[in-house]
Amino acid sequence: MDQNPIPLPKEYPVPNDFHLNLRKRFLDFFKEQLGEQTKNSIVFLKGAETIDKHDDDQQYRVEQESNFKYLFGCELLDCYGILEVESGKVTVFVPKYPDSYKMWMVVFSNEEIKEKYRLDDVQYVDQLESWIEKRTPSLIYIYKGQDSDSKLISSYPDFPYLSKYKLNEEELYWTLNECRVKKTDQEIEILRYVALLASESHENVMRRIRPGNKEYQMEALFKYHNFVYSGCRFTPYECICASGTGGATLHYIENDKTIEDKQLILADMGARYYGYNSDITVTFPSNGKFDEKQSIIYNAVLDAQRQVHASLKVGINWGDMHLLAERVITQHLLDAGLLVGTIEELMENRIGKIFFCHGLGHLLGMRTHDVGGYNKGCPPRIPELQSLRFRRNLEVGMVFTNEPGIYFVDFIIQEAFKDQTKARFLNQEKIAEFMYVGGVRLEDDIALTVNGPEILNLVPRSIEQVEACMRGEDWKLIQ
Repeated sequence: MDQNPIPLPKEYPVPNDFHLNLRKRFLDFFKEQLGEQTKNSIVFLKGAETIDKHDDDQQYRVEQESNFKYLFGCELLDCYGILEVESGKVTVFVPKYPDSYKMWMVVFSNEEIKEKYRLDDVQYVDQLESWIEKRTPSLIYIYKGQDSDSKLISSYPDFPYLSKYKLNEEELYWTLNECRVKKTDQEIEILRYVALLASESHENVMRRIRPGNKEYQMEALFKYHNFVYSGCRFTPYECICASGTGGATLHYIENDKTIEDKQLILADMGARYYGYNSDITVTFPSNGKFDEKQSIIYNAVLDAQRQVHASLKVGINWGDMHLLAERVITQHLLDAGLLVGTIEELMENRIGKIFFCHGLGHLLGMRTHDVGGYNKGCPPRIPELQSLRFRRNLEVGMVFTNEPGIYFVDFIIQEAFKDQTKARFLNQEKIAEFMYVGGVRLEDDIALTVNGPEILNLVPRSIEQVEACMRGEDWKLIQ
């Protein structure tokens, strides 16, 4: 027998009442916001659909629609779900497959589905029309709206027979999104688990990757550790494993280069468990030792991240946090000689944005860029912070990322050199010396609790910690 067996996994036990508690919380909020009109009404959701691979007889892997998962817990595709607002009863409607399907795929009976997902009732999709007709709801709430980032319209039930009923296509979108913005303690427990899991995977990559390895080997190591130790089969987004100047591409997913000596590596990777995501970025030197210029840029980003974290509290506006991070980064670039002028002049002309070219962070949960950033009643997106995914005041229960960065993006910098207003603040010769650095991003997952902000992940952050980790030492002993 193999003397080095694969270790037993350490899967997180999701509480049996997890979705029941989410539904109760949502219905309490829903009825509080909408009042009497919710009587004898239903919430009607559409789950994710099967997508064929072109004209092949295979299908793409499809994740469950996040609201469907949130309220019903059901992972099956091509389903519909109804939540009765007054009673809280849930019924999921599933496809009816012919018996021959059982030869090719696992097909659960309705009773098995009901038990597996702890549902009140399970029926077939072709029974939907008669089910609604028997109950004659006074109002049917449909989840229909436009995402503030993608600008895409949500998927929603659109059966012809729904024209016979009174529909509301406005209220469910913002109320359900708003409910999801603030996480329950049970949700934060899962998010903490998946953040710590991804942290272990990042540390494993940092200890083992060296010059000569391929970028895709970082991705392979990360995914392997997630899956074999904790059953996290998939990642919430494509792994970003960028070496050298590849780090200047924000969503670099090619992962095909050979890692060279004395390069910085930017690894942005997360784990996904029970529909909940982590999103963590580390930056480290390929040979285990930062050079002088790499250190300058790394410490600038780290200082910005730390100053933002120290400022986090209930009521603080996230837009102000972005500007704080930009100011810190701009000051460091000024101190290093890449910029000229005064800090006030640089901020007024947004020179730091040339190098810190994305938003400080985003809400996190069942989506990597979670819902509710620009929800009804929230501060709107403004031109000067166009890339920021939310500008809300922070509240207890919010989970979000804190991810400042500095990037030497050639086309952005070249355009700035051509702009007379901006060029006078740029030391072109000095900037040219730093182009090889590529990019530095440091990303933490933060939960705002009654006791203040909590960093859910645990990865090396200071230069001393990163270098100790890469030497195989216990970096956690370094303050």
